[in-house]
Amino acid sequence: MILLAFLILSVACCGYAAIRGGSPERLTAAIFVAGVMASVLISIRMPPPPDGFQSAIFVVDTVMLFALGSIMLLARRYWPIAITAFQLLAVIGHLIRLLDPQIVPVLYWVANAFWAVPQMIVLAIATRRHQARLSRFGADPSWTRPAMVDRTG
Repeated sequence: MILLAFLILSVACCGYAAIRGGSPERLTAAIFVAGVMASVLISIRMPPPPDGFQSAIFVVDTVMLFALGSIMLLARRYWPIAITAFQLLAVIGHLIRLLDPQIVPVLYWVANAFWAVPQMIVLAIATRRHQARLSRFGADPSWTRPAMVDRTG
């Protein structure tokens, strides 16, 4: 039931971002969709190992961390900082499980999967704020410009 609720939230938030967001919001939505699809497929095909550390899901989350970190560095937005921080917490959750396989499964879930929910909420709010900036200013630049090089000497 929790998985179904999360999938509905994901479709709603990522769909909204894909339709109404700027390019950072749309790209983030695409990363989330790819990550959710990969995680679900991995979970279906590979049952969790006895130690509970899911290395394939760890790889997916780590790749997502680097992709979201790239958006954080290049987008003219503040929200990617929060989303990337949440993703870092998810990756750290995997590392905690790797270092201590005896950790209570609920704590592993909180340290890992829980962070996807606030990420989706932040993405939806970011998309709404993008729409507000478009309405107010008529434009909302998405990406930082490369630094201008002073060649005067």
